[in-house]
Amino acid sequence: MQIIKYDKKYKKEIPELFTNTIHKTCNKDYTKQQLNAWANLHIDYKSWEERLNKTKPYLAILDEKLVGFAEFYEDYIDCFYVHYEYQGFGVGKMLLNHIFKIAKEKEQTLLRVDASITAKPFFEKSGFIEVKKNKVIRNNIELINFSMQKVL
Repeated sequence: MQIIKYDKKYKKEIPELFTNTIHKTCNKDYTKQQLNAWANLHIDYKSWEERLNKTKPYLAILDEKLVGFAEFYEDYIDCFYVHYEYQGFGVGKMLLNHIFKIAKEKEQTLLRVDASITAKPFFEKSGFIEVKKNKVIRNNIELINFSMQKVL
């Protein structure tokens, strides 16, 4: 497995991984209505392409297949997802270690993330602590997530 910078050839797979992973792994913590508000099953590929061209996420690639991705800018980790079929195999840890390496190279002293209920334990195991619980409104639906941080 390797971590690479954003490659446009994965522009369709990224939003599909995002949507499918949310619907298949977060359904124990969020209702179907919440999942649909968070990750619409009718993917707007144009909007995603515009976002990806700006955020240029890091991609976890295994045998040419996208198995995870993460956006990272300044001190903030955004959109951190591992393909639902590859969770528990070290993909997330490898992505996060890549981010830690970049942060250290930039001499950052703090990392922040807003983690879902589902992702919170992963970030806690990686040394992040909860700063506050958030109520986020998406399409008039309330979702819970947690602002977390890690001192480097």
